[in-house]
Amino acid sequence: MKTQIVYVLVSSEKDYYLEELWVSLYSLRQFHPKDKVLVLADTPTAERIHSLPPMLSLISEVKIITVPEDYSGKFRSREIKTSIRNLIDGDFLFIDTDTVITKPLDDVDSLPVENIAMVPELHGPFKQHLFYDYTYKDVKRIFDVDVCDSPYWFNSGCMFVRDNALTREFFEHWNSNWKHSAFNKGNSSDQRALLCTDKSYGYIIECLPDVYNCQVAMSIEYFYDAKIVHFWHMRSSFTPNLDYSPYCSKAIYKRIRQDCRISEETAELIKNCKSTFKTPSMLVGRDETYFLFSRFYVVLGKAYRESKGMHWCLDKLIYVVNLYYRVKRKILR
Repeated sequence: MKTQIVYVLVSSEKDYYLEELWVSLYSLRQFHPKDKVLVLADTPTAERIHSLPPMLSLISEVKIITVPEDYSGKFRSREIKTSIRNLIDGDFLFIDTDTVITKPLDDVDSLPVENIAMVPELHGPFKQHLFYDYTYKDVKRIFDVDVCDSPYWFNSGCMFVRDNALTREFFEHWNSNWKHSAFNKGNSSDQRALLCTDKSYGYIIECLPDVYNCQVAMSIEYFYDAKIVHFWHMRSSFTPNLDYSPYCSKAIYKRIRQDCRISEETAELIKNCKSTFKTPSMLVGRDETYFLFSRFYVVLGKAYRESKGMHWCLDKLIYVVNLYYRVKRKILR
């Protein structure tokens, strides 16, 4: 494969981003043992990587990026990510750390992409996005820009980027927009800044085939054929028990930290990541997903789990409501 693979890592002992990267690198090397892989990191993170020879052996080069010392870890990571295009030369495929590569990526060399390509957020048009109303209003609040006409809102977890003057300028503006959002408007999301930047360039980001960024936490439409499975941890905000997957619960990353290596058992979990979900784990549709993200569910679920008294009261309330609907149906018949 001619296209270089790029990761960004800013990590400490307080998180598992380094272990996530280790898993992603290991899975990548099963298909691309000799291709060029760059990791862009701040100095402390680079030192951690160099202290782990088994992990370091999977990387072609660790490139140290100077970032402001007063930035938090999240801000350091976003600073580097939104600047990648102007930190390295040549076309690249950027991959987030919380991923597993499950098939060869050779096809990326022949993708008919002129400038930049990404997979749409949640694999669909922007107006069908679960949080469309909230997102376009938030972008308006942050940037005073109307993005209602945007065909897509892209997920930046996987990005194919050409090396040309336009993409370098695009990333400069993306970085500038991210700084404005993070420091002036209190929102550190790089994707809102990305949406605003794409708007200012007339929506030049193209659609990358969905199999390059299967966002399994919210959609399994492309799971079977996925080349890259993206285990982002969004669901943890309303689902406290994530034991149905060692990736969602982070058990696999915790094991790697404990072992300081990828054991045979862990290697099998990586090689067969699509088969690691445990029973019971169920699919839910669009209506159920909306409900799971509602404030009603979050508050009700927390009260139900944490208070025995509330648990009893809610059971009684649900019984009464259910009885009401059963009686109503009988009357309407």
